[in-house]
Amino acid sequence: MTPEEYERWMIRDCTRCGRRASKSAEWSDGPICRTCYDRAMRVRGRCPCCDTDRLLPGRDTDGAPICRDCAGIVRDFFCDRCGFEGLLLGGRLCEHCTLADTVARLLDDGSGRVAPQLLPLAKTLLEMDRPKSRLIWLRNPNVVQLLQGLATGSIPLSHDGLHQEAPWRTVTHLRDC
Repeated sequence: MTPEEYERWMIRDCTRCGRRASKSAEWSDGPICRTCYDRAMRVRGRCPCCDTDRLLPGRDTDGAPICRDCAGIVRDFFCDRCGFEGLLLGGRLCEHCTLADTVARLLDDGSGRVAPQLLPLAKTLLEMDRPKSRLIWLRNPNVVQLLQGLATGSIPLSHDGLHQEAPWRTVTHLRDC
């Protein structure tokens, strides 16, 4: 695709914020940028049109948040694993299910299970607010290396073992969990 074709097909003025950006969705109220899409995926409450308590990504004619059904949004936002309605990440899984898979993969001791000594850490990571920020942190190569080293035993799970690791900020952040 040429830059001109990309501009013609993908760049739009966002209906909600007015910015000119790549459209993330085309809903009943018009093209939506990524920022407004992510913001819409965080609005929950009682829909004023149908009186159901759920995700409210749409907007009525006055700009009030409404559910996808009342807004005429055909895409569903239900997690394929747990059924939660919200922001879906890769594989049509919600943030919580994606985080659970990521933590299980990084803390796997080689047996397909989380290393027993790291179960408290796994529990803490899964119970923290803002799973998306956890996922971003868990993508850091230094974090991946540290967690996998602890899970497999190549890094001793002790104060001395962690003290030997670098970068120190990654280790300190992990200790603060």
